[in-house]
Amino acid sequence: MDRQALINRFEAELGKVQRPGVDKLLEYIRRSDFYTAPASTKYHLSCEGGLLQHSLNVLDALRGILVRNNDCPPHGGWDYMVAGRTLDNFPDESVTIVALLHDICKTYFYTVGTRNAKNEKTGKWEKVPYYTVQDKMPLGHGAKSAMIIKQYIELTTPEMYAIWWHMGYTDTSDTLSLTNAIEAYPVIWALHTADMMASHMMEAEGGNKDRFLAPDPVPASAGQWADSPTMSDGSEFMEAAAL
Repeated sequence: MDRQALINRFEAELGKVQRPGVDKLLEYIRRSDFYTAPASTKYHLSCEGGLLQHSLNVLDALRGILVRNNDCPPHGGWDYMVAGRTLDNFPDESVTIVALLHDICKTYFYTVGTRNAKNEKTGKWEKVPYYTVQDKMPLGHGAKSAMIIKQYIELTTPEMYAIWWHMGYTDTSDTLSLTNAIEAYPVIWALHTADMMASHMMEAEGGNKDRFLAPDPVPASAGQWADSPTMSDGSEFMEAAAL
């Protein structure tokens, strides 16, 4: 992956957010390991720069399942369609914020250790590096992301709920609260779906899967995918563990 190109795109996208404190938030990101950290230890994008790539993948996936609505003030927005009807509408800034920053909790979260592994070519045991968790801010996952962001910029209520609950049912035993939250703020499910799409369909351990190495431009609306093949085998996808 071209790390600098990813950084340039990330900062250009975040730069469209016009809220007091966003410059300070970007300073935090630049000072942290956000641009070099993996997205996981061994699941999806468990490689240097994986967190950065994953955040952009989620943005592309989220825009891909929403329908563009240029009439949404002040700068346009996105409709969340269910069965041909608009369930909710999200401002452009909200889509950018929840996608790019949902996993900011993974800053200062990983460290590199070493372990013994057998070299397949030489047959000798060698010390090899691997990612492990050393959480310097043990405040949870989605809740931690929301708390970090709110130190710098204000979040709308739907944005806060989306980031807080973006792991869906894979990261809580309080299913009643989550169900009530999704019914009140459907953006939670939209973000969770995009997160699953990115982590399971777009990403491998060392980078994006082949078909997503140079993805086509994200469609202006999900409607452009109407004639595309869809999965029909009943496969069930669950988000990879946060670690």
